[in-house]
Amino acid sequence: MKYCDKKHIGINSRLYNVEAYERGGNMKRILLILLTTVIVISLACGCTLQENKPEGEDETNEPGQTVSTQERQRMDLYIAVMKAAFLEENGGDAFIAVKLDTLDGLSGEAKQEVLKGLGSLSPNVYSYDDVKDDNTKFETDDEGRKIRTLDGALLWVEVDEYSESKAKITGVSWFGNLGAVFPHYEAVYKNGIWQLKLIRMAVS
Repeated sequence: MKYCDKKHIGINSRLYNVEAYERGGNMKRILLILLTTVIVISLACGCTLQENKPEGEDETNEPGQTVSTQERQRMDLYIAVMKAAFLEENGGDAFIAVKLDTLDGLSGEAKQEVLKGLGSLSPNVYSYDDVKDDNTKFETDDEGRKIRTLDGALLWVEVDEYSESKAKITGVSWFGNLGAVFPHYEAVYKNGIWQLKLIRMAVS
């Protein structure tokens, strides 16, 4: 009887192992099917989102880019006009200060990009608000009023009219009460570039 019991126990153990193996194999197949299904659904959703992207959505903005195409077009205009005014006349290139509050239609980030865009004129470009009280950059009279820049220039723009294809705008390069130029331009946006036409020039 003991011999028979061991034999039966051995058979039952083998049967149990086979069943466990089969159950394990079935679980693996189920998991593989589920994983494949999830991947297929994810790919299908991705394609659908791409196809359903709203028309007219700005596709030129890369992930993480917050300056819009419209802002960049304004930026290009302001940079071109201030560069042109500076090249007309200036008080030196040790620094440039820019009145950022005159840059209509731009976000804070876009205004910072304008400062970077003027870097070819001077290695030191600042927001005017950051340096307006710096006596190494501006000379003042006894009442604290600014008289002139010290080897630099203060730039800003005055926008009369603006559309995405044309503009009327004045650039200002100020370097003293008796030293400033105010070129007025008509600008046309063509082939991705603002083309400036000088209409009149004021000097002080």
